[in-house]
Amino acid sequence: MFRFFKILSISFLFLPALLVAGNGDTAKYFRANGITHYFSATGFEYADSSSTIDNSLTGFQNYLPKYNLGNVGLPISDLFYTQPQNQYGVGFNYWKNNCRNYFYTPENLKFYNTRSPFSDLFYVAGTKKEGVFKMTFSYNIKKNWNVTVNFSRIRSEGTYVQQKTLDNFLAVSSNYKSKKNRYWLLASVIYNSCRNGENGGVKNDSTFENAGVANTQISSVGMNLSLSKRSVKSKSATIKQYLNFGRKSNDTTTSGSIIPGSRLVLTSSFEDESMMYEDDALTDGFYRNFYYRSDSIKTFDTTYTYKLGNELEWKRVDNGLHRGLQDMIGYSAGIKDEFVKIKQREIDTTFNNIMVNAALYNTYSNNKFWWRLSGKYVLSGYNSGDYNASIVLRKKLADSLLTVTLSGNIQSSAPDFIYNRYLSNNFKWSNNFDKTQMWRIGGDAEIKKYKFDIGADFKVYNNVLYFDNYALAREFKGQIPLFTAFVKKDFKLLNWHLNNTIIYQYVPDSMVIRVPTFVLNHSLYYENDLFKGALHLQIGAGVNYSSAYYADAYMPATGEFYLQSEKKYGNYPFIDVFLNARIKAVRVFVKVDHVNSGFMGNTYMITPHYPMNDRLFKFGISWRFWD
Repeated sequence: MFRFFKILSISFLFLPALLVAGNGDTAKYFRANGITHYFSATGFEYADSSSTIDNSLTGFQNYLPKYNLGNVGLPISDLFYTQPQNQYGVGFNYWKNNCRNYFYTPENLKFYNTRSPFSDLFYVAGTKKEGVFKMTFSYNIKKNWNVTVNFSRIRSEGTYVQQKTLDNFLAVSSNYKSKKNRYWLLASVIYNSCRNGENGGVKNDSTFENAGVANTQISSVGMNLSLSKRSVKSKSATIKQYLNFGRKSNDTTTSGSIIPGSRLVLTSSFEDESMMYEDDALTDGFYRNFYYRSDSIKTFDTTYTYKLGNELEWKRVDNGLHRGLQDMIGYSAGIKDEFVKIKQREIDTTFNNIMVNAALYNTYSNNKFWWRLSGKYVLSGYNSGDYNASIVLRKKLADSLLTVTLSGNIQSSAPDFIYNRYLSNNFKWSNNFDKTQMWRIGGDAEIKKYKFDIGADFKVYNNVLYFDNYALAREFKGQIPLFTAFVKKDFKLLNWHLNNTIIYQYVPDSMVIRVPTFVLNHSLYYENDLFKGALHLQIGAGVNYSSAYYADAYMPATGEFYLQSEKKYGNYPFIDVFLNARIKAVRVFVKVDHVNSGFMGNTYMITPHYPMNDRLFKFGISWRFWD
């Protein structure tokens, strides 16, 4: 409690400084519209895909994913089913990295273009020694060449014993376009590291659930593991080079520049990932098997994967002439080589995947209708015979007020490597599982002006892979359908806002796919400008809820989630109260996380045997500079 008031006092000490923050150059740059733009790797090729910096307060206090094992930075337990293998595209995948939502990746990086140096500093301080720091610095060396550095750090002792986290993430990226538009470059170097204690959850749920409020945080709540820890480290680099072909511009401002009609794209990448699990107290009795006598006193398991990829792709793009079908129809074709190396105990293997891809699409549209057909196929290697074919149709209606999207795909995927072969002190298996097939159809309709989005998705899986009640890799022979629907709607009445997301999931009588029927997210807040517009304020509450279901349990030794059929978890609302404020380029929040802790019972577990955090106070600040 003393720490709560200490942090609260510090936040008020900062308040006078915040009231005058943003004067001078920073404020001037911030008022200049469009001074800083960013885009994703996939949006680099499209001039209209860039976005400006979002300085809104909505959701600002939700800085990390909510559903985990009870502490920020720990593996995340999904409330939605995603096919384990090839969730990141056709090709090799070792496992489902449940820390990946924290990672920088080439796919989720923001690439910038800014007319002056841009800095974004974000810091959160909370009870239980939680500290979260994020930093972005972006600078255009030249008008057409940008370099950006991203760094983030998560550190927290956690509410319960043996769940300390220390995560560090670094990404350096660059984008470049030559003056004549002939050559483009997109590059990134990334380092991710997650290190955390593993307590194996509480030995007995009832011990925790029947404890008094004061007893839910102390070490007397027995944990399964006392000296275990896990780390996941990933290093990667990606270089994507574009060579454009086309006519020269006659425009006076861009005279001599290439207007691309087609381009050649070479993507080179490597990823080096290591996973370590260590347990110095095997007498805890948590594991049933010990396969290596040298590890009878302690466990030290390591897994190492290395991937090197090169892909060459040619594609036809919008040449700006718009002379009908001859310019409207676009197509692409590519080939990729993927070298993979895996080391784990006695496993030491290498192989090459050779993949091809092709696509057909329209490069422009006269009636706001877009379509795309694409396919990928693996010719040889571990994933030989894997394929994915997809179709996407998108149409803007009612003067572009409404956007309707329909999509579908079929896929066949070899198992993630961990399902077929795994060797550790506590688990080992050697399987030869069949490929998993999936077909899917879905659609959504969005009206951005009214903040309304609705959609549905229907999938059918064959040969589903999972980890059984003993955390062993298994395959389910047969079909399993999965239906998902969602609706998002934000309401506003005067200065009051009610934002809503409702997700419905249905799996008929499935033994191996477990998801909650309903997942709800709501927030109600008051928003207004004070002090003649100098201060923009939000104050309100948010709630997250999932219906009860047989949630998957977590296995520290493998870092994967597995089936359990003993008890349903969920049916508990997590309520937060918050105050968000913005003064020019500075944003702050004060938040009480899980404010209802202890008032609605102690059944707040999302993952079996892992209580979520109790009531926590958090203070966060974001400060942006354009100078």
